[in-house]
Amino acid sequence: MEEFTSLSTGCFAVKPTKRRGGFNLWPLSYKEECNDSLQGRYSAFSEQKKYFDSIVESILERINKETENKIISFLQKSKDSKLSRINTLTIRTGVNFQEFSPIFGESSRVILDGMNLKSAILNTSHASDITNALKDIFTQILDSENPEAKVLLKTLSMKELFKQIKDKDQCSGLVIFIPRFDVIPSRTMDNLVDICTSNIPNFKIFFVLGLATGTELSEEWMRSSTLSQLHVETILLPSPTMLLEEALRKTLLSIASPFKLSFHTFEILLSRFSFSSYSLHDVLKTVKVALLNHCLHQPLFKLIQCHDNNNLILNLNDATDEDKALLLQLPSVQRFIEKIAISNKVMALEILEGNETPIQNLFSDCFSNYIVLFTSFNVLHMFLKNIPGNNLISKPLELYSFCIQGNIHKIKEVCVALKCFGMLEEDCFIERLKASEHLFNIPHTLPQKLLLLKKVIENQIHEMQSIVVKKNNLLASNCTPEDVMALNNELKSLQKTFVSRIENFFSTLSPPETWPMHEIIWYTNHVDLQNMIVGKCRTAIHHGLSNPGTYLQSSENIPKPDICYLYEIFHEHGRMISLYDWIQSFSSLLDKQQISDEVHAMFIRCVSELHFLGYLKPTKRKTDHVAKLSLMGY
Repeated sequence: MEEFTSLSTGCFAVKPTKRRGGFNLWPLSYKEECNDSLQGRYSAFSEQKKYFDSIVESILERINKETENKIISFLQKSKDSKLSRINTLTIRTGVNFQEFSPIFGESSRVILDGMNLKSAILNTSHASDITNALKDIFTQILDSENPEAKVLLKTLSMKELFKQIKDKDQCSGLVIFIPRFDVIPSRTMDNLVDICTSNIPNFKIFFVLGLATGTELSEEWMRSSTLSQLHVETILLPSPTMLLEEALRKTLLSIASPFKLSFHTFEILLSRFSFSSYSLHDVLKTVKVALLNHCLHQPLFKLIQCHDNNNLILNLNDATDEDKALLLQLPSVQRFIEKIAISNKVMALEILEGNETPIQNLFSDCFSNYIVLFTSFNVLHMFLKNIPGNNLISKPLELYSFCIQGNIHKIKEVCVALKCFGMLEEDCFIERLKASEHLFNIPHTLPQKLLLLKKVIENQIHEMQSIVVKKNNLLASNCTPEDVMALNNELKSLQKTFVSRIENFFSTLSPPETWPMHEIIWYTNHVDLQNMIVGKCRTAIHHGLSNPGTYLQSSENIPKPDICYLYEIFHEHGRMISLYDWIQSFSSLLDKQQISDEVHAMFIRCVSELHFLGYLKPTKRKTDHVAKLSLMGY
């Protein structure tokens, strides 16, 4: 039985004769296509991937830099303070602390370069013996290259070590960074504070603590006597949801990127963020997976190019005959041709013949709808942001989910939020209208719908400001309350009329699924994305046992693993399986004349592995039987 592996190696009992190959980035079905097509699609994927990476990195770099500046300003302020307590700065990183971990290392380097301070970073590995950990760190700070001197430094007491650090380069203090303070035992912090307070006369110590799960320092982290020796200040970093909103507004929710997610794929993205690690990088990985899958299954994506006026066009000059055929086979294009075939037969024939002008016009219409949707979405978010009692609608991610569904004017939550917007005070109402004007300053040619919307907003601001000026003049003079009331009613009537115009405007917007050529921009295959992002253990096991060649990846005709033969018989039995009948069938399937010791050992091992995988269990009703577990719905 040398050709069989042990039980601990997994469910595949036969040793593969060849090493398993690495994961192929492109599926096998695409290897037979021309290299130019694959290279074009991969170039489009790489360009968008680089854009998404740069946005996320710029956001995190900006936040880390701002936090570093706050740490430096805190230390500069604390150096001059005469408090007897230890100055402590807590940084609430939140659960995505890994994205903010560079803050502590960069701040430590800045302190060493630009301030007369020494710095040390205490990790969770130092929590068991804080005294020896401090001695090791202080030895590194003293830069002793002589091995004998290092041994001598470790024999010194903590007071003598602190004295040497103070005397070297006339150092004025020590900054101790603890990035994961919430996972360090409380006794460790108690010992650290006791060591510092008892050995540092006329020598300043500063703590910079990272809190991932807590809100503030309390007695659950340390003794009350230890807490009383600390002077604590707190820095709040942006929440994961705020980071996600900022990242998506600059990528998927902006006009700059020609790649967008449909409603169901966007929901998968949000669920991935909410139920995993709240990490911005994890969300970025999900977007990259969707982008890669879109580039693989939509060859026309590589034809999108940015024109001189920043408008997107299709580069039909580089399109092959296959690309033009795929363009005409798009369902949205076929529906459009059927729609205009009666009224405009000439245009329909030109599109079918592959004429460049009508095809470019079709994509221009798609891009115009694209600009209208996202610009009007930003305008609507500016109107409904922080509306009292409508927190759900005021969040951009939820509002975007409503917008891409279409018929947003019929959604109850949006209608209620718009009514609340119409009942705001005139000053707040005008302020929101003015804030929305800059949203029309985009580096693209504004479509006619947006020009009309911009004009409506400008007219509304002008009319309301003129009435407000009249109202202020009346209040400054001797006027009757009836005159002021009439102007107030006129303002409310204008606000109500404006809200109705906004509702009518959104009623004219069509959902992305109705646009011609929307398949080139919008990724809608949420089933594949769900399967790639959310692992299905049971499905993978079933597929592996039924088709082991998929995972073994061997070109030779090697026999299937023994457990696969047993798994085939497993499906032929009812809920109760007789072990004797099962081993008889198993032996026959292996072309064995009788049940030998080798067959018996193989059978026992395979049954144990199926038991481990959760397909069966022992039963007390019949000791020579096993019971199937309910595993329907693969």
